[in-house]
Amino acid sequence: MTSTGSSFSRSNAFVTGSRSVNWVEVKEPVKFDFSHGVTLVGILTSIERVQIRDNDTRVPKPAVRYTVLDEETSAPVFFFGTVKLDSMIRTDFIGRYVSITCTGEDKSVQREGRAMKEFEILRSEDFAPGWATDGTRITDSDLPPSDSY
Repeated sequence: MTSTGSSFSRSNAFVTGSRSVNWVEVKEPVKFDFSHGVTLVGILTSIERVQIRDNDTRVPKPAVRYTVLDEETSAPVFFFGTVKLDSMIRTDFIGRYVSITCTGEDKSVQREGRAMKEFEILRSEDFAPGWATDGTRITDSDLPPSDSY
């Protein structure tokens, strides 16, 4: 959209009057897969309830989707909760640095033929610079109970 006194193009700059705005492309988060020994470090930016399709039945089921701004790549990544992750990651972690490491699997606990992954989760005491400390978009009561999926 162009209005009098401003110009816009697909370049990185938008100029209106004496203001110049630099644009950065917003990309959809990519899925992060945990395997033994892999660590994700970054800022937890959101926790959302979503519906995903069961691999076998194709029937939608509730899940929790976590989004992290990956410190290594500066790109947003997401992963789906597990019973273990959902019981350990809380909404007050949003805006804090997190470090999540897959430490292995518990083969004595299996679901759909896959062993339960074990995790070590750390969070920063303080919020990351620039993050508000006075509220979140989702509360713990919005999350499904861990035994519902």
